[in-house]
Amino acid sequence: MDLSAINWLAVFISALAFFGLGAIWYGPLFGRAWQRGVGLSDEEVKGQMSKVFASAMVMALVISTGMAVFLRSEWAPTETDAMAGATMGIMLGIFFILPSTAMSYIFARRPISLILIDAFYHMLAYALTGTILASWQ
Repeated sequence: MDLSAINWLAVFISALAFFGLGAIWYGPLFGRAWQRGVGLSDEEVKGQMSKVFASAMVMALVISTGMAVFLRSEWAPTETDAMAGATMGIMLGIFFILPSTAMSYIFARRPISLILIDAFYHMLAYALTGTILASWQ
């Protein structure tokens, strides 16, 4: 894999979009439900936020880089447009993220609401990342 073929600006922008979606998803949309699901108080959520945000941004960059590599690989569809990128992200979510999250959370005795909040966030975030990366190839 020739990493010089990757559009690094698109990787960075898609990582920002991934992170930004998380801010909305885990903030005004599902923040309280997620907080109840993981059992964190308001004080616990507010602790070490810079470390949490920095770690989340690094992980978003890793995911965006991985998707960019995948979209440039021999396993990617021959036509990689925005729809193909979104579809790939959704398929990764359905076949890998949702079952993996569910399996871990079932063993951890987490509520189904938490499985859905976390898995669907990642499904949408991967679809958004795939859309951006495939559009900017």
